[in-house]
Amino acid sequence: MKLNHDCVRDLLLYIEENLRYDDELEINKLQLKTYSLEELLYTTEKLVQADYLTYYPIEVDDNYSILLVDSITYKGHQFIDTVRDNQVWDKTKKVLAFLKSVSIEITSETASKVINHLIDRNFTL
Repeated sequence: MKLNHDCVRDLLLYIEENLRYDDELEINKLQLKTYSLEELLYTTEKLVQADYLTYYPIEVDDNYSILLVDSITYKGHQFIDTVRDNQVWDKTKKVLAFLKSVSIEITSETASKVINHLIDRNFTL
């Protein structure tokens, strides 16, 4: 399965907006844009592996688990802060469009460069 970077961003922004301290969000119940449940679950698992989220699964039976996100890590917040702005996100995707595949880390680094470019362009003393 392919990791959808738009889904990564949208999911992290949604979790940030809706997750309360000392609570959890059930990923299985999310309806986020046009992403399938399978895509949301896969993205969540990858974000946990990348140390962007913490979660715990509750096994219902042999074929079904509920995924409960309980925290965004500091690394996850850093990524969100880098790609939050729609202008930065759109320019980042445009810069990376010529590549077939890029990692989340490269996406984050590129977004940081886009931010720096926008700052430089608007910087006056």
